[in-house]
Amino acid sequence: MPKLSALAVFLTLAVCAPTAQAEEQDSASTIAFKSISPVLNALINADDAQDLMERAEEDDATLLQSLALYLAATREDPTLAQAPYHAAALFARRGDDALAERYLRQADERGMWFAPALADNDDFEHLRGTPFFKQVLANTQARYAKVSVGKVGAISVLAPSKGVAMPACAPVLVWLHGYGINGHLDSSEQPLADAGVVLLGINGTEMRESFDSFSWTGPYEGTHKVVQAGLEQLAARQCIDRKQVYLMGFSQGSQHAGALLAQHPDDYAGALLVSPGGWRQPVPTQSSAHGKRVFVINGEQEGPANQKMSADFRALFSDGNELRSRTHEGGHFYPDDWKTSFPQAIRWLMGKGG
Repeated sequence: MPKLSALAVFLTLAVCAPTAQAEEQDSASTIAFKSISPVLNALINADDAQDLMERAEEDDATLLQSLALYLAATREDPTLAQAPYHAAALFARRGDDALAERYLRQADERGMWFAPALADNDDFEHLRGTPFFKQVLANTQARYAKVSVGKVGAISVLAPSKGVAMPACAPVLVWLHGYGINGHLDSSEQPLADAGVVLLGINGTEMRESFDSFSWTGPYEGTHKVVQAGLEQLAARQCIDRKQVYLMGFSQGSQHAGALLAQHPDDYAGALLVSPGGWRQPVPTQSSAHGKRVFVINGEQEGPANQKMSADFRALFSDGNELRSRTHEGGHFYPDDWKTSFPQAIRWLMGKGG
């Protein structure tokens, strides 16, 4: 069984110990054990610092437990910038600016590069105007500019199986991923390509905190440019039918797919919008799309904001387009039958029934 450093355990105990005086009627040892037990379990069973990070981000972890685990991960792996960054954010949230700066400086010294995440983090709101934070952000932005090259907008291609008949110049389905993941395609998406399209996955416009985590941010026009650049790369490899470029997205990717069809109908032939969601940009209120096929799918158990966005897109494309709509019993994820229902929807987009 993996064992983390004794120093990490001591640090964890030191952070969590103050909660032992929370209630006088309970014994200090009982209170301390209840608070420390999840952290001790993580320290005993975690494989490495990254595992500690994942446990710190679990939904049921308290702020102090998460902070203890981030600090432990900081000590355990002296190269990991994410651990002191998250510790700094929690210290800033608690109002301890001195410790927030200490650990943010440590993240900077370790080569912190994820500038979009740092810039967006509301925990540092009251520190944004300080010379210290401005300098750390500038350092991080400079690293991000180098690290993100070749990753933002990178493409992944999945062709139909050999038995699927295809025209000389293939239709393309552009896949826009959800927040925090990426455009990499593997064999699990083969049913989509086998609907009769070349599947084109594209990494989002911003990297988050890891090399395989992206989001679609900024104006929709930025997403359009990235998608068009991806299509140019694909066209350099094989003949594609630019009149049959369809969009498919999930969550934040679905929001951007719908916006691209509304704003650039000459470049996209239709869209499959699955569980639209996002908070950075509003859904367009006007659409230039006419005569397009649009299929909107969402779960009945999705949150109110996602329900509203699905309804907004249905309303946006209801006039002058052919709209299909479906809800499933689940939440913010694919329906159970997606391996058959999504290919049917894609074929319908292309006018092949379904």
